[in-house]
Amino acid sequence: MSASAERLPEAIVCKAIEWQMRLRDQPHHPELQAQLMAWRQRDGRHELAWLRLGQLAGQFDPGRLPDAAQTSAVLRRAEVDVGRRRMLSLLGVGLAVGSGALLLSHTAPGWRSDFATATGERRRVPLAAGGEVLLNTDSAVDIEAGRVVLRSGEVLLDGPSWVAGCRFASCEGRGARAVVRERAGFTEVHVARGQVLVHAAGGVQRLAAGDGVAVDGGGVRPLVGVGIDPFGWSRGVLVASDVGLGEFLAEAGRYRAGWLGCDAGVAGLRLSGVFRLDDPEGVLGNIERLLPVRVVERTRWWVRVVAV
Repeated sequence: MSASAERLPEAIVCKAIEWQMRLRDQPHHPELQAQLMAWRQRDGRHELAWLRLGQLAGQFDPGRLPDAAQTSAVLRRAEVDVGRRRMLSLLGVGLAVGSGALLLSHTAPGWRSDFATATGERRRVPLAAGGEVLLNTDSAVDIEAGRVVLRSGEVLLDGPSWVAGCRFASCEGRGARAVVRERAGFTEVHVARGQVLVHAAGGVQRLAAGDGVAVDGGGVRPLVGVGIDPFGWSRGVLVASDVGLGEFLAEAGRYRAGWLGCDAGVAGLRLSGVFRLDDPEGVLGNIERLLPVRVVERTRWWVRVVAV
């Protein structure tokens, strides 16, 4: 059985859901984040449960997330295929579990969006105002009256004038090249050129080239210590600068099907380099050459990096 179809113990599934519910209330709590990372790295099945749960992010209203026991039944339905389209067909639209409802949008990301990409795919879409939007892996957007609405994933917007809506903000670009990415609990915005006005809770913030911010229900805050170039993917590369191996693999895993992770003992090893996104096997080979690790492939869908 492949890792993507592996059935996980009920206790692990419920624990992953409990972690998400805890982080929903305190998404940026450093101690909770550290505890979660330790749990994920303790066992490959923990990471797999967390990734599967992440695939459901945005498919339901997190404010009405039921308890772990109720939600686990829905997660079970997604275990046979981690792809969003297959997951939605298995889950159904408007599915209710027990007394708590996982309310799926009738226009769920990637299912009925105007434009979407699969895992590892990038797609360029021209905009009427002369600009363009580039969708990264596993992303979905709608175009509504010239306005780009990011439903899931990540996009790069470039042009003389554009407007992009996302979960926590509306971004207005003026001669700007910028990346907007939806993460668990917040939206990330990076600017490479021009100016971007971010309309969010607390008012409007003007971003210039080189700025990077996180936006959530509380407003806008600066991002510091970003170790992976947020624009590298638009050039087909993953650019890492002194990044922990665990963080690097989490990013690289977005571009390949299945599970990619590492043992806790090597997660803190630092990594720098430029890696081609269209050569996922080459990325793993480079990691083995750069660090004292080896890659263990149980199947092509389950890859773990361990100490030599």
